[in-house]
Amino acid sequence: MMAEMLAARRELARALKMLAQAIGGFTCGGPGGNGRNGDGARGPKRTCSYQNFLGTHPPTFTPTTEPLDVEHWLRILEQKFQLLNATDEQKVRFAAQQLLGSASAWWDTFNVMHSMDHYVTWWEFTTAFCQYYIPIDLLNRKLSEFLELKQGNMTVMEYVNKFNHLAQYAGTHVGTNEKKIDHSNRGLSSNLQEKLYTGGYQTFGALMNAAIAMEGL
Repeated sequence: MMAEMLAARRELARALKMLAQAIGGFTCGGPGGNGRNGDGARGPKRTCSYQNFLGTHPPTFTPTTEPLDVEHWLRILEQKFQLLNATDEQKVRFAAQQLLGSASAWWDTFNVMHSMDHYVTWWEFTTAFCQYYIPIDLLNRKLSEFLELKQGNMTVMEYVNKFNHLAQYAGTHVGTNEKKIDHSNRGLSSNLQEKLYTGGYQTFGALMNAAIAMEGL
């Protein structure tokens, strides 16, 4: 178990780095990117204003304990920026306006850490944002929640929903269909495990559907 935890933590750290690179990479050297350091092909620029941006109904961001919420927010913004052909500088300025509460205070603090003439790139923004709001210890807690998940007083459907949510943080622990079946089965009540023992279920869906059908019998 300890070896698995250490391996998973290394994978989570690597995933965090890749997340920041994937989001920021749209504007930093990627094909067709419009970042300051990008080398991709650039099409004709359209004038993009803050009102144009607001017209796409961009989501705001309030600090959250769900790392996936951070990724989701950044990816939605990037989609809207690509639609508007926003410049690297506009991306940072527009995104900053969508930060609420302590997230706005984070941006103010991040800004004062740089000189007045420093131009914060979208790459720098997304990297720092992910590092702050998706700390490795939070990802480790999510992984621990997954490894310790038991059905307890939950219905099978409630258990399935929670399992699927936490599995997004589990990496190699659910890397194959067999591992997913094994982990999900071990979390079910002992009563259901006994009923499902000889089923020979080949997929996670088949196992959970059988568990739901047997619930209460």
